[in-house]
Parts: sequence; structure tokens; C-alpha cells
Amino acid sequence: MPITAKQRRVLDYISRYMNTHKEAPTIAEIGREFGLSSSASVHHVVSVLEKEGMIRRIPNVSRGIELVKDETAKEEKYEVPLLGVVAAGEPIEAILNYDTVCIPRDMVRQGRMFALRVRGDSMIDDQIREGDLIILQSQQTAENGQTVVALIDGSDATVKRFYAGRNHVRLEAANSLYQPIIVRPPDRLQIQGVVIGVIRKYKL
Repeated sequence: MPITAKQRRVLDYISRYMNTHKEAPTIAEIGREFGLSSSASVHHVVSVLEKEGMIRRIPNVSRGIELVKDETAKEEKYEVPLLGVVAAGEPIEAILNYDTVCIPRDMVRQGRMFALRVRGDSMIDDQIREGDLIILQSQQTAENGQTVVALIDGSDATVKRFYAGRNHVRLEAANSLYQPIIVRPPDRLQIQGVVIGVIRKYKL
């Protein structure tokens, strides 16, 4: 019997956690991740995953969850929300929709992730082109030089390289035709996420 979307999300979380921490999450940690205050609810989901042969549990061990290796898992992909369009050029009003896109297993990171479709050519020297899907890790801070999606004045979204100054933020394009965007004061800008991957479909 196919597992539900919720059960799949729990399985994906267990897998990401183990890749990051080299050990399994506890029942309490799974509960906190998905807002399940009852450990019985978590036990139920975990029991279903075990019954379906996707995990193995070691009795009386706090982190006693093992993933059952599947030779097809190498091709397994994960869904992240596709939240709309972002400008690679001058900032445009953020356009939100709620679709999903599959990403390769090696792009999966700990925490919330999402995707946006690129409009514009200001990041072409970083191999981010019109129509590409950029995959982001959701976070509100970034290191200088990272490529981010930023929201200016709460509504205008753009994808650029991020540089923080003493009393301003500089957003730089990866295309010599575009001038840097200087944002003053810095609190006019909110980082939505850091770009960790790009997905492109080849056009014939």
C-alpha cells in the first residue's frame, strides 16, 4: 500500500536528519519537527513506515531507527514547494503560487526548502538563466558572496549575490550589464533563502 504524503515527509525528514547528524532522530524530535505533541501519533507514523519496509526499528533504543536500503533509492527524488517567480534583473513584485517540483536526492538539505522560477538574465554568469528553477534553503541570514533571494520593502523579490555593509546591503548581479542594487537602511531587505541548486530543462 502506498504511504501517505505525511508519512513520506516523515520518512524524508528521517533520511535528511541521518545524512546530517549520522544518527536517527528521536520520537520527540520527529514530533517537534511536525508539530505532533502526542508521541503516540509519531509512533503510529513510524510503525506504518516499518510495516511498509522502509525503516527498521531497534527496540528500547532512543535513536533506534534504521533506513532500509533500497537499490532504487539512488533515483529517488523529493518534492519541494514551487512558490512562484523571482526576478533575475530589476526587483519585481513577489508572485506566489503553490505547486511542487521534484529535486534530486543530493540537493536535499536539513530544514525547509523551496523553489522559484527565474525571470530575467542578471545572473547568467552564475549559470542561472531565464526559466530556470532555483532551489533554496529557507533562512533569514547569509554570508557575503552567497546567492540569495531577497525581498525589498516587503514586496519586491530579486535573486542576487549578497554583501552586507555597515549601513547598507549591496545586491550584485552576475551580468556586467546590471548595476548593483544598494539598499539603505539594511532593514528594508529580508533574505528569504540561499540558492543551493539550479534545475534546467533543455529546450530543443
